[in-house]
Amino acid sequence: TQNNIRVLLIEKGLSSSKQLHGIQVEQEHPQERVKSGKWPTKLTYTVDGRTNDLWAPLGCGMGGSTLLYASALQRLQREDFQLQQLPNGKSIQWPFSYEAIEPYYQQVERLFSVCGTRDPLDDQSSYELQPPPAICKTDQHFFEQFQKAGLHPYRLPIGIKYDKSFSRYVDQNCLKTCKRDANNVFFQSALASGKLSILEQAEVLRLHANQSAVNSVEVIYEGKQRTIHGKYFVLAAGAYFSPVLLQRSANDYWPNGLANQSNLVGKNLMFHVSDFIAFWPRSKISNDGANKSIGIRDFYRINGQKFGELQSTGFTADYGNVLYALRLMFDQSPLANLPLVGNALRTSTRHLLRVPAFIAHKLLGKATVFATIVEDYPYPDNYVTVDDATPSGMRVYYSIPDELRNRVMLMKKMIRRKLSGLQSLPLGTSVNLNLGHPCGTCKAGHDSTDSVVDQNCKAHDIDNLYVVDSSFMPTSGGTNPSLTVAANALRVADQVATVLRKDRQNVTVQTSTD
Repeated sequence: TQNNIRVLLIEKGLSSSKQLHGIQVEQEHPQERVKSGKWPTKLTYTVDGRTNDLWAPLGCGMGGSTLLYASALQRLQREDFQLQQLPNGKSIQWPFSYEAIEPYYQQVERLFSVCGTRDPLDDQSSYELQPPPAICKTDQHFFEQFQKAGLHPYRLPIGIKYDKSFSRYVDQNCLKTCKRDANNVFFQSALASGKLSILEQAEVLRLHANQSAVNSVEVIYEGKQRTIHGKYFVLAAGAYFSPVLLQRSANDYWPNGLANQSNLVGKNLMFHVSDFIAFWPRSKISNDGANKSIGIRDFYRINGQKFGELQSTGFTADYGNVLYALRLMFDQSPLANLPLVGNALRTSTRHLLRVPAFIAHKLLGKATVFATIVEDYPYPDNYVTVDDATPSGMRVYYSIPDELRNRVMLMKKMIRRKLSGLQSLPLGTSVNLNLGHPCGTCKAGHDSTDSVVDQNCKAHDIDNLYVVDSSFMPTSGGTNPSLTVAANALRVADQVATVLRKDRQNVTVQTSTD
């Protein structure tokens, strides 16, 4: 808003957060989901050859998926931006350094009221966050237990504007501004400036471009097909739909899809693997107050191998969660699949699992749920593509690499071994892909034959097209991507503003000499 630049935001969902309200995941009416800030249709995933239509944790509305996110705003580590050797023998490096994005990390942390403490293992950074509120007694107990186990916990950076009325953080749509999202941080102030206009409930069908520039976008608005012209175009449709839109924009100049001379648009899809682990405190303790407050990065890199982090979720597990986890473990155990074990015995054994679940609940009380975030690596065989036969018009193809399975299993073993003094129970046994953390499908890089956008997230060989969502990320890192996506968007915005100022200067010079 300081550069006197006018922006039109074309939004599939609604422009006002006042439309947000609670919604059950079973609600399948598309318009009701849009009113709640959720994507209206299921997404189609083919994972290891098995296809399912699933409700992805994907936002739809002004603010995107930050309307739904859990507000953990972690920085990537400095080493994430450096040259890395991948398990497949290839190497990869971000096209810009940690130092290039660090000022924008600071800016987003201020804007989003991020409070927390620095990772004590990060001795290369000196930034300080806003002080967090008092931790709840349960999390304080775990904080101390983790320290006794030789780990280095810290207060998880959270984008929450705490006030005296705040009692507990939960992951849900919030009608107040305590939970900071892109809507109440960025868009509301931009709208108030008069320099941002919103075209809501409009769906972009394709971009029209020649060999070197985009000249217009084709949209459906109020049931009619319309064409909108502009000077610069910025995609922020997410790692699922930005590449799909580029693929749909194929033309004679770009037969494989717009900006797709590298044939990498949609490829190198990455997620994180997030396993949920229930930990019981040594005694029944109140969890009233600030929760979702602990982060641990002791497992981020060990012996040259990258894993990720462990953080509290703000959720608790009771009898039902424990019973579900025990039954899941039984169903996936060798015992349940023995030929001599009949259906009647399986059914009775699953029924009897109520007993240990009930005993655990009565003796130990509610557990606190922690989640892992294990880094995923880019593989061209994992990708998103157009598929008009699916509810969302796209499909995800993903094969879980053996090396990822091995790292996930090793991460679980390291946590279990390090925290053996605490009662714990994994709430799942398979590789749990975090479908809310897609990234990498429009990879940034210096080489136009090996990436989709350059170091400023401008499409190679297209003068006026930028991509600023998580699809630009060359690697996923081992932490929540939201802060990095927001910081990079501000970094790119500065680049676009600089280009626009130069354009205006050139126009002024030409006008004065004619």
